[in-house]
Amino acid sequence: MKMKSIIAQFLNQQNPINDQSIAIEGLFKWMRDSPVIFLWSLWFAYLFVDWMIRLLGNMTIAPFPIIFWNFLGWGIINQFWFLVFLPNACFQRKWKSELLILISLFSFYAFWKFYLITFLTPTKIEVGSFLLNESARSLQFLLNTLALWVFYVLAVSQDKFKAMEIKLIRLQIEHKSLQLSPHFTLNMLSQFSASILNLSRDLFQYMSKFTEVLSYSYKNPTTHNSLAQEITSMKSYLNCQKFRFGEKLHFLVLNRFSQDQLSQLPLPKWTLMTLLENVFKHGDFTNENNPCSMTFQISDSGKGPLFSFSLYNPIDIQVHTQFSEFGIEAVKRILTYYHPDHFNLYTFRNSLEFSLLLYIDYGTNFESRSIG
Repeated sequence: MKMKSIIAQFLNQQNPINDQSIAIEGLFKWMRDSPVIFLWSLWFAYLFVDWMIRLLGNMTIAPFPIIFWNFLGWGIINQFWFLVFLPNACFQRKWKSELLILISLFSFYAFWKFYLITFLTPTKIEVGSFLLNESARSLQFLLNTLALWVFYVLAVSQDKFKAMEIKLIRLQIEHKSLQLSPHFTLNMLSQFSASILNLSRDLFQYMSKFTEVLSYSYKNPTTHNSLAQEITSMKSYLNCQKFRFGEKLHFLVLNRFSQDQLSQLPLPKWTLMTLLENVFKHGDFTNENNPCSMTFQISDSGKGPLFSFSLYNPIDIQVHTQFSEFGIEAVKRILTYYHPDHFNLYTFRNSLEFSLLLYIDYGTNFESRSIG
């Protein structure tokens, strides 16, 4: 069964993070952040490969001034094409003046290259054939750079889209929080707790746990949040559910970490809590013979701390609600934004049970993004 394989993978503690995708993400990040350096680096690589092919194939190598002029001239034309012409033509609908500049740059480059070939080599070339060959090479270079530009635009657009999704989720949370003043609510609960203490110490403890959960839910999602704060809030939430359901609640919690480890690890607010809430929406948490379970663990991935979180619950067949999976998908989008390529989330569900396994590799991810 798939659930057993998930639990086995959790217990074996093998690093499930795809390190190859990290290198690809780094390459795209380099292109997004430094397109000028990225283009010149590719142009240098092209020059090196072309030189090696000619050297190994005993082909004729042009004099250095021609090589240098070809490298410099087309490097500048590619930069103009990538950074000026394509953005203005596609997004600003301005291309006439840019096209004139592009033709002028190509004409200037072709004139001096023709001059250098004429006076530095014994080869006699015709103007027509020279321009035809250079035009064909120009088209090839421009199409290659166009392909890179399309990937560049897609990468930047994807980043902006992810940021917009996060802002929308934050806006929804903040909008719900603004329906009643958090300070008023928490102050009133504190006042009630102080009055209850004289009547029942147990009731006072439960009220304090509920206040902790409510205070955490009001926390500004743009401020720093740690894994320790999230897990502490989840345990307070379970205490509240224990007060609500009493002996009917059957929920096992296993901890394999130290509190000092958790306080240093960032995590967006309400990420794991969303997954825990789904248990009480769709799960059967009253089955004594098949209790729900939740496990937290910190291990060493070889590069640093690897956080593992597993969740299991039987499905309440009496609850006739469809699984929208909105909460799980929202968690995936948030983790993709804050921990790109450094997490894996596995889920399994059938008509009887649901299980979830989450890995976050903090060993290479401390500097990925600031956690709000």
